[in-house]
Amino acid sequence: MSPPSLDQYDWWRNMAPMLGKMLYDAKYSLCQQFEHLYLFGTHIIPMLGPFPTSRPGLYKCILGGLGPLEFSQNWTKQQATVRIAFEPTSAAASTGDDPCNRLMINEALNRLKQLRPQVDLQLYHQLITSLTVTDEEQHYLSSRHELDSQPSKTQTILALDLKGSDLSVKLYFYPLVKCAATGTPISQLAFSAIRKIDDGGVFRSPLAMIEDFLSGAPSTTSVCFVSCDLVAPSKTRFKLYVAEFQVDFARISDIWTLGGRLGDEETLTGLSMLRELWGSLGIPEGLRSFPERPTQAGDSADKVALLFNLEIQPHKSLPQPKAYLPLTGINDEVIARTITHIFEKWGWSEHSKSYTENLESYRPEIDLKRSTDFQAWLSFSYSKITGPYLTIYYH
Repeated sequence: MSPPSLDQYDWWRNMAPMLGKMLYDAKYSLCQQFEHLYLFGTHIIPMLGPFPTSRPGLYKCILGGLGPLEFSQNWTKQQATVRIAFEPTSAAASTGDDPCNRLMINEALNRLKQLRPQVDLQLYHQLITSLTVTDEEQHYLSSRHELDSQPSKTQTILALDLKGSDLSVKLYFYPLVKCAATGTPISQLAFSAIRKIDDGGVFRSPLAMIEDFLSGAPSTTSVCFVSCDLVAPSKTRFKLYVAEFQVDFARISDIWTLGGRLGDEETLTGLSMLRELWGSLGIPEGLRSFPERPTQAGDSADKVALLFNLEIQPHKSLPQPKAYLPLTGINDEVIARTITHIFEKWGWSEHSKSYTENLESYRPEIDLKRSTDFQAWLSFSYSKITGPYLTIYYH
């Protein structure tokens, strides 16, 4: 490939080798590897904006790490799959012409729709003004000089799950700036937006359970963003993301079970496995402060809060929890050894044998003995059908 700009060249040179190796290690066919690398180079890189450097004034995506790009890897006992998350970005987000980076999302979604006609944009059009800032709200914050003080101005992020030759698209809405402009809590914005599109009431029961739990949760627990699958609204899954700033297992257990509202065998089996994960990772406990910026290299292990998503599906009465454990600040070699041991204990022998070696090959310039921010997050969920489901997010 011959990228048309220096920024695109830097994105390709720095990130395509890692993506290619992840696809190879996850046993995508040669044809599938080519298809996904072509997608990355031809369609995603042009939507990433300036390559992150030390240049002053560059737009900062909420993802942290690699700026508006994040690779992650999902594992079940049977297989590994690869995921690409990115915030569609242009230079205008850094020059001040598009301070909340709102202009590129339309182009990104239209491009993906052309590539994959099954991508359904109804929910995007129905939710975008409910969960992100409008022109008027952006102008209001700018006129009061309150925009630059926001920890992040990210409005939307896209995630592509690469499934064989196909891909599925998830859309994430970040209402933090809209909350600042309107004074409406993020939780209220999220619940209202979902109810607005839920004509048939298919999400009513699990949504009410989550809302009831949050109404009695401590002040350290708060909704921070929401996502949906870009499929027909009647088939989508919504995920409400909840941050917990009191980092300890008591809070993990409370949110995982929604304060005891979820007590079925599946939930409790997952909680038991999560307890073992928590105990093995050595994440410092304590109260976290609200972030003033996205995470970056050198951040300590006591900086980042816990994260959860509570997934609701049409006509399912119970939400399904997933926990995200922050790994930033913990030595990467220690994390790799821990994950290898976890895979061994779960009987995932093939994954356990290859994890550390594969990790070292993704970014050969990173010394795992010294780095503390390559493996940034570990997420965990559990179901009777798939068993444990673990994801590592790389920065």
